[in-house]
Amino acid sequence: MAEYSQQEQQQATGSLDIGPESQRDLSKHKLYTGPLLKFQFCKVFQEYSRAISQLYPDIRIEGENYPPKPVNKYIANFVSYFKLLAIALIVSGQNPFAFLGIDTPRIWFWSQDNKVFSCLMTFFLSNMVETHLLSTGAFEVALNDVPIWSKLQSGHVPNIQELFQILDNHLKMNQVDKISFPTP
Repeated sequence: MAEYSQQEQQQATGSLDIGPESQRDLSKHKLYTGPLLKFQFCKVFQEYSRAISQLYPDIRIEGENYPPKPVNKYIANFVSYFKLLAIALIVSGQNPFAFLGIDTPRIWFWSQDNKVFSCLMTFFLSNMVETHLLSTGAFEVALNDVPIWSKLQSGHVPNIQELFQILDNHLKMNQVDKISFPTP
């Protein structure tokens, strides 16, 4: 998210009778009333937000992670707890298979002979599975909570020129709507 400089904050709060220490505490969000462009993003968010804030300085840009499917979230939580349990069992040497009345597999004996390596492998492999389950690959853009782009629907991230054109069209439509249909 682009930050305002101290001078811009002072200009924004200059008309208010506020001391210099209180001015620093005011956030730009409290004083801001322009359009809000919200990204639910992937890696290009920082690049796009920087370019958009240069071309459209009145737009406030926010970014957040796109939420994964609830089922994936629950499975990822299960994997996370299972990882901790597996590492605790490996370190403690407790054989869970004997407790369950199941023949102990050879991998368990190997894990007991190589505790450090097996703990590291359990940790990294389970983290890989968790990350895969929580990763959505989404790039969703909304202007004033109205979706204007969806990678999940289109299958690709727009290039910056495409996004500028979409923003131009939506901002022009919003201006025409406000002029044509004034609210009482």
